[in-house]
Amino acid sequence: MKASFNKRRLKHGSLATAMTVGFVAVVILINIIAGLLVERFPIDIDLTEDNIFQITDQSIEYIQNLDSEVTVNVLAEEETFKNNNDYYRQAYEVIMRYAQYSDKITVRFVDLYQNPDLQQKYSRETLSTGQIVVECGDRYQILTSYDLFNTQVDQSSGYTYITSSSAEQAMTSAIMNVTNADPPTVAVLTGFNTADISSFTDILTSNGYVVDEVDLMAGDISEYDLVILAAPTVDLSDADLAKLDEYLDNDGRFGKNLIYFAAYDQPSLPLLEEFLSEWGITVGEGYLYETDAASTYFSPTYTLQNYEDENYTEDLATTELPVLIPLCRPLSSSFGESGTSSNRATSVLLSTHDTAVVVPPDVMGSSDSTWDPSTDGVQDSYATAIAGTRTKYDQTTALVSTVVAFGSVDIIHESFLSFAALNNGDYVLNAANYLCDKEDGISIVPKTLGTTSLGINQNQVNTIGGAAQFALPILVLIAGGVVWMRRRNK
Repeated sequence: MKASFNKRRLKHGSLATAMTVGFVAVVILINIIAGLLVERFPIDIDLTEDNIFQITDQSIEYIQNLDSEVTVNVLAEEETFKNNNDYYRQAYEVIMRYAQYSDKITVRFVDLYQNPDLQQKYSRETLSTGQIVVECGDRYQILTSYDLFNTQVDQSSGYTYITSSSAEQAMTSAIMNVTNADPPTVAVLTGFNTADISSFTDILTSNGYVVDEVDLMAGDISEYDLVILAAPTVDLSDADLAKLDEYLDNDGRFGKNLIYFAAYDQPSLPLLEEFLSEWGITVGEGYLYETDAASTYFSPTYTLQNYEDENYTEDLATTELPVLIPLCRPLSSSFGESGTSSNRATSVLLSTHDTAVVVPPDVMGSSDSTWDPSTDGVQDSYATAIAGTRTKYDQTTALVSTVVAFGSVDIIHESFLSFAALNNGDYVLNAANYLCDKEDGISIVPKTLGTTSLGINQNQVNTIGGAAQFALPILVLIAGGVVWMRRRNK
């Protein structure tokens, strides 16, 4: 009897041991699988207020549709890179997201001193620790800390500090550049005392464009997809304009584009204005003033726009956000109300609300003028962006060259491009994408770390804290008691 009892105890003990071993094995297996999942898939939760450790849906959609293999070489030891400071930690988390969301992207951390082969591979480049080499086949792009972070110099101390992170913008741009064998090209014309539009060209570069500054007379613009002329204060010569005509004609093949930005304080530019009128675009004098405060931002001369031509809004993420144009010159079609002439046509892209008036040139800057916008101005809806097109057909295929004019270069002022409440940057970028038949443009706003918050109120804090302090330990004790009782009764 006693022997039989001992056998039963031995049998139950062996079973309990087997169950314990099996349980431990399952836990270990779950941990291994969880580790692999965490490494490969973004299953963690970003609780920061602006999701600073995540990448946008635009970037995710783009990289998930990649056809080519991309390698991201971070030239530093992993722990050193991510623990440098808070901004580097944010950049590290963002970079790792790319490999998690796309099986076409591999991220590796490379110590240059232990892996001199990478320096040999890029012998024409001077690589240094902290840089990032994004490569796809024979194409590559090198990112530095100045690409990952936006910086500012303290004028009093001379110290340079980071103001925001553009890690996602830099990474997505680099991946777009190295995977696109034929990126669209842009020539920014110089030599006519033009405005500085570097903030906008930075966005173009970040969205896969190749941007060059070109002297119109000395350089060759024939191979560029898009030419930009930004608020010149010196008139173009007949030879300059003949070169633009030749570019837009493209040996009869058309398919070329020009974006022109005006400015309210430009002098008279008769030759350039005649050239624009041939494309159906008349740039009026003075600037627009909005009499309805609901259609302004900051000032009556900072007018909010109506979207007009749907071709230029079709790929916008939203049209709920407004476009703001300050101190904008009024535009109109030189082809009259029909907007057409022979094989040429115009289309209004943006316009003011019908409560805007034009401030005449003689009033601008005058301190003793009696001109009153509410009584002396003609309220109407004025065009602020116009596209002039020239079209011909090769059998059933339309061949089109386009000139787009904006009434103010300040539509792409740095402060408006980065302002999340406005659509300025997205709209002008989308216009460039439409002109260049580019379908994968992405506009990514830099992220400021500041203080990170969980985004929960005090009641939620108390609930979570109480659960961690009391509920969880009680559940563990109950589970332990149940296991103990079951074993004791065996």
